[in-house]
Amino acid sequence: MPTFLYKARDSGGRLIEGSLEVDTENDAAGRIEEMGLSPVFIAAQSAAANIGLLFRKQFRRISRQEMLIFTRQLSTLISTGVPLIQALLNVSEQSNNAHFREVINDIVNSLKSGASFSVSLRRYPDIFPGLYISMVRVGEAGGMLDKVLVRLAELSTQDIDLRSRLRSALIYPLVLAIIAFVIVNFVLVGVLPKFVTIFEASQANLPIPTRLLLGASNLLRNFWWLLAIVVILGTNAFRKYYGRSEGRFKIDGLLLRLPLFGPLILKILVCRLSRSIAALTKSGIPILEALSVVESTVNNTAVQRVLQNVRLAISRGQSLTEPFAASHLFPAMVIQLINTGERSGKLDQMFDQIADFYEPEIEYTVRNLTSLLEPAMLVGMGLVVAFIALSVLLPIFNLIKVIRR
Repeated sequence: MPTFLYKARDSGGRLIEGSLEVDTENDAAGRIEEMGLSPVFIAAQSAAANIGLLFRKQFRRISRQEMLIFTRQLSTLISTGVPLIQALLNVSEQSNNAHFREVINDIVNSLKSGASFSVSLRRYPDIFPGLYISMVRVGEAGGMLDKVLVRLAELSTQDIDLRSRLRSALIYPLVLAIIAFVIVNFVLVGVLPKFVTIFEASQANLPIPTRLLLGASNLLRNFWWLLAIVVILGTNAFRKYYGRSEGRFKIDGLLLRLPLFGPLILKILVCRLSRSIAALTKSGIPILEALSVVESTVNNTAVQRVLQNVRLAISRGQSLTEPFAASHLFPAMVIQLINTGERSGKLDQMFDQIADFYEPEIEYTVRNLTSLLEPAMLVGMGLVVAFIALSVLLPIFNLIKVIRR
């Protein structure tokens, strides 16, 4: 997705600069206006500038843990009666992230100029997602900002915990894959060339496995630059295709249909969107608006389109259950719980139950997946090592036979 640089002015006339990842310049203008700003300049960013921006984002990154601490500290201070501006200044002083301190101080200046807290947060869409801003807006309007922040902190804690469990479960297969890649490349580039002179001196017909291995070794040693170009061009082509709406929709749909991994991805998406919808509806946000907010936070366009169809169906007077069932994407249990929640008027509780059900399910699925991946990867590594050993030893055995004769 392309990046657009922009300059805009806030209600106080101050010039603000930033960047947005959107499809078109019109989308960028719409997002800027949603942040309560007046666009002055919008331009697409060059590829070189995109790389520079990526590095700056990494160094100025605000982690989920920092966001969680910020939210918890702010809710605690507000609940004890500390004014919002003073609470933000106190949190800013305690932050170890210089960039985050700048962001908080800018939000304070925005508040002093008369903007609301939610409007001030919109100035930083990369830090504060739509879900966060929507719940803050409801908390401001209802005079329960501290309670909303507590709920946001709980939501963030659950998300961090889920990510941590997924990361810890998948780290061992990842380490195995890296080790296998390093060993194979070391053998092909560092060890095998030493046998080449022996094989060439023998002038014997080499077995097919040996010829294949020597070809791979030659390719890596002499044409590594060509492989690098192919990888770069392929990655760039994929990014361009994925940047288009139809391309992204097809790839995201394909991810959900992958064997083994597809069901896991779907469970994670269902868990997150259910938890988010529950948090929004508990805060008093209407279901249509809650679906719109969650739609912008879901990173799978296939699921986004389902949510769009659900919103369209509800606006036409249909029930919530019908479009979810018509998508044929969500499991039957999810549809049944949504139907129950709609009939009983307790949708928030039902979405919470869906998330509660899928959290341990995700852990079991990951555990089963890793239990399949680990032996499969070990067998794969064993076959690769056996192929390399066979390719090296076969011509040596042939040489020994020739010498004996």
